[in-house]
Amino acid sequence: MPFGGGPRLCAGSELAKLEMAVFIHHLVLNFSWSLAASDQAYAFPFVDFPKGLPVAVNRLQKTGPQNLENDVVDGAERE
Repeated sequence: MPFGGGPRLCAGSELAKLEMAVFIHHLVLNFSWSLAASDQAYAFPFVDFPKGLPVAVNRLQKTGPQNLENDVVDGAERE
């Protein structure tokens, strides 16, 4: 993601980087990732997958509010 440098540095570069970080954060937390098909990678002259790298992405179930009655608070269990 090039933004240039020097006296004419892109004014939105930090905002764009922050938005990308938030986007990746939500992708990692809200989805499970797995390989859709197995493929043998080779690493000469660089890592490559002959069939590409298909990935299966599944949305994780959202959990509702937790019941905190039996949680440990300040080192002691609630009764």
